[in-house]
Order: sequence, then structure tokens, then C-alpha cells
Amino acid sequence: MNKSSIFVGVDAAWQNSGALDWALREAHLRDLPVRAVHVVEEKLPAGPYFAAPGVDAAAKQLIADVGDYLAGHDDGAEYTTDVLTGPPASKLAKAASGAAMLVVGRRGTGLLSRLLIGSTAEAVTHLADVPVVVVPDRWQPYHPGAPVVVGVDESDQDDAAIAFAIAAATERKVPLRMVRVWDLPAMYTWDAAAVTNQYDGWLEESDKALQAMADQWRVKFPELEIRTETRRGHPVAGLISAAEENKADLLVLGGRNHRRITTMLLGSTARGVLHHAPCPVAVVHEVPRQK
Repeated sequence: MNKSSIFVGVDAAWQNSGALDWALREAHLRDLPVRAVHVVEEKLPAGPYFAAPGVDAAAKQLIADVGDYLAGHDDGAEYTTDVLTGPPASKLAKAASGAAMLVVGRRGTGLLSRLLIGSTAEAVTHLADVPVVVVPDRWQPYHPGAPVVVGVDESDQDDAAIAFAIAAATERKVPLRMVRVWDLPAMYTWDAAAVTNQYDGWLEESDKALQAMADQWRVKFPELEIRTETRRGHPVAGLISAAEENKADLLVLGGRNHRRITTMLLGSTARGVLHHAPCPVAVVHEVPRQK
């Protein structure tokens, strides 16, 4: 049931995670079914004195509880549940292939803890070929009208992320904020730029490029309110501040195509945004362009 479904990974912390509730709300907005999956990490075969007979039963009980929750909280919407075995990150990414998106909690415990903490959380965003939404613990939606924020860079490789953000804003009937966090080239410092009077020119050119990008999308979606903002500084601080100040319902970031990974999703920047954003973060991979 992957085609046009909301795929969500659940673990032992699912009741404290916001992932399942976020997936339910998104399924309502998009009128799509939910598929909830629990992944049991494969272990080496146990000997006769080291068997753990409770593992399978615990996994089955967990997914049964998730099914009961879905049945009691979703007013008859379509859903399925399943238990899979394998390496959690790669198994979820592969199983979710073809879905509308994959939703996971920001932190987990037990068998899925490594999926949702540290470098593996970043890995699942790279492994999946569908948008990945990382939801903070105990997620609660902001007030009605909270905008969707999308971070864009100067690479002209953000079309998939912008399209996803536009769809999310349209579904929610809220404005879209396009934010570019701009910094000086590495060879300069802020003081040097001020001395040479180049900073203002660079910032103006960056803002003009962002406005031109937004205008192209405004033509395609005239009914949607699209505002732009160019910020100075590091991408993590700039994007998190933009989400906080706008009380964003969702923060969307561009991902990668088969030839490139954007700087926004490398190293500490990705971890900073994914782990510290005050709202759910969607990572959307660019579709390779046809030659």
C-alpha cells in the first residue's frame, strides 16, 4: 500500500513521539492512507541457552497497540500495520519506496534508537528516495495559520523541496515563506566586506535572485501567498530562527539528486537543523533532471 500513502516508522517510544500523530494529520490533509511499520533489528542466531522468546511477542504487541490507536483516532481512515526485520534505517527507507513520504520521530528508544539519534538520523534522509519528515517528540501543531517555511540556496536545485512546501502550504491553507540564509564567501570576513563595501552588493544580488525565484512560483500558484526573506549567517541558526520567529508548522529542506548533495545537508548543519528545529522538518530529494 505504498503508492500514495503516508509511511510512518514506529518504535517502543511511539506514544511519546509525535511521528504517528503528525502522519495521521497529514493523511487527513491529503486524504491518503497510513502505513505504520515497526522494524526489529536482526540479531545473530541465538543458541539454545541464549534465546529471547519475548522479542517477537513484544514486537507484535507494539504494532497491535499502534493499530488500536489508529482505529480509535482516525475516524475510519484506511491504514495498515506491519513488523519488518533488518537494519532499521535501510529497511525503512527501502520499504517506504514509492510512498508519498516517510515520517519518523526525531528521537527513539529501544530497537530503533540508532535510527533516530546522531548520524543515523541523517543517513535515513539520504537513503530514502521519498521525502522524509522528522517530527520532534510530543509534537503539537502551532496555531491555525502557521506558515510553511522552505529553505533555499543558490544552487537552483530546490524545485522538489519548494514544490513539496507549496503542496503542504496549500493543503493547510497557510502562507509559504521562502528563506535563504546567505553568508560571505570563505575568503572574506564580515569586517573585510564592510571595508570593501562589497557586502551590501552581495546581499542585494542574493535577495534579487530569491525574489526572481519566488516570482516564478507565484505565476504558477497565484492563489498562494509567498513571501521571501534573505538572512545573514550560518544555515542552522538562520533556518531555526526563521522557523521559530514564524512559528512554522513545517520546515522544508532540499536534499540531493544522484549527482549532488546540497551543502545544507552535510555534516553538522543537517544534524543541527534536524535535531534542534522547533517544528517537523521535511527533507526532500531533488529528482534528477532528464538530459
